[in-house]
Amino acid sequence: AVSYEHRKTLSDVQHSILGRYFYYQLANIYITVTAGSLWKSLAGIVDHPGSVLQLLGQSLPTMVGYFISLLITKILAGLPMVTLRVGALGRMMLLRSALRESGLSQRELDTIYRPYNVMYGWEYPTQLLVIVICFTYAVISPIILPFGAVYFFLALMVYKKQVLYVYTPVYESGGTFFPAACHRTLFGLLCGQLTFLGYTIIRQCYYQPICLFPLPIITIWVMQYFKKHFQIPSTRLSMERAMDCDRISDVRAAMTKGEPTAIDGCAIEERRKRFDKNAYRQPVLTEPIAEPLPYRRGEIDPLTEEAKEILVRRNKYNQMIDPEAITTTMPKMTGLEGISEVPSRASIGEDSGSSRRSIRA
Repeated sequence: AVSYEHRKTLSDVQHSILGRYFYYQLANIYITVTAGSLWKSLAGIVDHPGSVLQLLGQSLPTMVGYFISLLITKILAGLPMVTLRVGALGRMMLLRSALRESGLSQRELDTIYRPYNVMYGWEYPTQLLVIVICFTYAVISPIILPFGAVYFFLALMVYKKQVLYVYTPVYESGGTFFPAACHRTLFGLLCGQLTFLGYTIIRQCYYQPICLFPLPIITIWVMQYFKKHFQIPSTRLSMERAMDCDRISDVRAAMTKGEPTAIDGCAIEERRKRFDKNAYRQPVLTEPIAEPLPYRRGEIDPLTEEAKEILVRRNKYNQMIDPEAITTTMPKMTGLEGISEVPSRASIGEDSGSSRRSIRA
């Protein structure tokens, strides 16, 4: 997603993984159903080719046993693995046994003990898989519904605990995953309706497919309605909300002048004066000089403190002279060992005067 699709943000990468993993699992479900039904009915189809639809209709409901076993495995093994976080635990034990903490820098320790965010690209398709399975067999074999209900009841408790006490938010996507999850849930419902519609045709029903035919059309219309009236408007600021923001900004600007009720052109001018000139500039170009990190957080490091003092003196000197003089007089810093004291303005004048005297001579 990063190197081939050139995704720029973490949320965009997870969004790409969510879509690809969901459609992969969806194809896996229906390939398993079709292949299993064909495999079980293969001998009968070879002996009686004319009864292929009837044999498929009889073997399709028997595949529900495989998916019930899958849900039981997810309940008894998948959810406990999410709670135990075996991968993170094994990684932590391996690093602590192979590396000495005293020999690692603070940045390396932060990498080892880094916070873990919810992997939306992995977790969302896992839940949507169960929804699609329940949608597919809800009418064909309703015995699967209690297992799906038990899974979601336990998943609610497990993931609520993980989100509240274990996972740490690393980025904020503004709720962009909810429309994607809602759209794919309705798509799974559409697949379940088409499956049941084909099942009724295979069972040689005549009136039921006619009554069921509007359901996929209604589902597609609802998907488009949600996208037009909810998903697309949620990515833009409404006119009413923009007017409220301007009104609140005018009130705050007027209150800074001591006139809480004066909301006029003066408030607008006051807001313009307070506008940050670096608001739309590249953050890298506006951020101050970075300070070196200590070797251990919370401990005083003499080398780090010395480097901070030298950088502060250099920063003060850079603010006193113009940018052209910086490039000609400042030595290039290659490391802490190459940092020397900044020459004073008097010494610069003496050097320039001596050079001029040498040129005249």
